[in-house]
Amino acid sequence: MSETSTLISCTGKITRAELAKLPTPPVTAAHVPIPHVAVVETLVETLSHRQIAVVGEELAVSKDDMEMFGVLDLETSFDGCRFAIGIRNANNKRFRLAVRSGGAKSGF
Repeated sequence: MSETSTLISCTGKITRAELAKLPTPPVTAAHVPIPHVAVVETLVETLSHRQIAVVGEELAVSKDDMEMFGVLDLETSFDGCRFAIGIRNANNKRFRLAVRSGGAKSGF
């Protein structure tokens, strides 16, 4: 289990394989939805190019599957500190795709 498990609700947790099966709304003239799984997989792939491995992940979606939230725990650590990346995506235009990174002292 992720060290950041308290950041995601237990009710909407989903695996990456399940995330890949979710439908993405059609493209319109004003909005190009990004599949949630594409966000996660692109981020993981980009990190791997920098020799940063994901050692844990937790993903969650809203009840209508239009909003996705996630936390990726990263292998990169030093002297009792671990890093994680938070991600969110909304295909209902409620908020923009966003990625945030941070570190926390291990053992909390």
